[in-house]
Amino acid sequence: MKDYGQIPGGKIELQPLLYPFHKTYPHKLWSKYRWFQNSRLPFLLQSLNERKKWLTVIDRLGAPGDSIITANVIRCIKEQYPELRINCITPHPELILLDPNIDSINQPETFYSFDSTYWELIVRKEEKQNIIEHNMQRLGIQKYDYKAVYYLSEEEKDWAKQETIQFEKPILAICTKSKEPVKNWPEANWLDLIQNLKAKFSIIQLGDSREPTFKCVHRYAGKLSMRESAAILSYASYFIGPDSLLMHIANGLNIPSTIIFGGSRPVNCFGYADNINLSITLDCSPCWIHHGYDECQNDLKCLNQISVSQVLKSFNPDIAINSYE
Repeated sequence: MKDYGQIPGGKIELQPLLYPFHKTYPHKLWSKYRWFQNSRLPFLLQSLNERKKWLTVIDRLGAPGDSIITANVIRCIKEQYPELRINCITPHPELILLDPNIDSINQPETFYSFDSTYWELIVRKEEKQNIIEHNMQRLGIQKYDYKAVYYLSEEEKDWAKQETIQFEKPILAICTKSKEPVKNWPEANWLDLIQNLKAKFSIIQLGDSREPTFKCVHRYAGKLSMRESAAILSYASYFIGPDSLLMHIANGLNIPSTIIFGGSRPVNCFGYADNINLSITLDCSPCWIHHGYDECQNDLKCLNQISVSQVLKSFNPDIAINSYE
């Protein structure tokens, strides 16, 4: 058993990540047969559902946010086929640990399997199709709901409540960095934004150790696990950040949010309808640039054109304060 670390209330222990099907059935003929059957999933799902068969859903792209997207895909499948048993393979099992739609995590891949991915959208630089819609169409499912749901334990909620009881003002959660530079709003803008909001909010900073240091914020960045960050975020009145893991978790916790998209990723593909999604469309948008493969040649114009005043006007601080009270 692999220990994925501590959460308030106990340890998370899950099986290690496994993709052993090819070891179990190494013969090419059998592999071709399995590939053929899986290519027919849209026609087989009803029968598999009636027989309560297993389907493995693989989080193929593997970023933390993709595990939440994969959980969304699984929920949409279950709503249509509730008797299917779902095994999810993901590099971030701790994020979906308590999801009741998932019957097992990182168990050996079953005969029937499906890749949760939007790689095709990246390749063609898609502008309009939603990432969940894309996966549902591949399965022949017409209905989908692009809405995250994030599950916390009572112990996690209690821990976060005790941690946040110190804050006298409504909590505004921020995260300023994504691993993708094309998603990162300038630090000077964040500093200006913080100065404008610190009087009305207790500002907490979430994220990893790469987050810059700001005065007048309560820094949790780099100090918490992803689940602990989610628990703290659940007590926020509002969230501001980039298209990142915390955007998905905030939506899953029903936290109102302003998301600074810029122009690298299309809002139509990733933006939640409940959020205020700030984007700029230039001739080069959407670029879908991924760090390590390509770099922006236009000095991040799409992000630099989103002003602090736009972010400030994107939400009503009084509404956030009232929701806190």
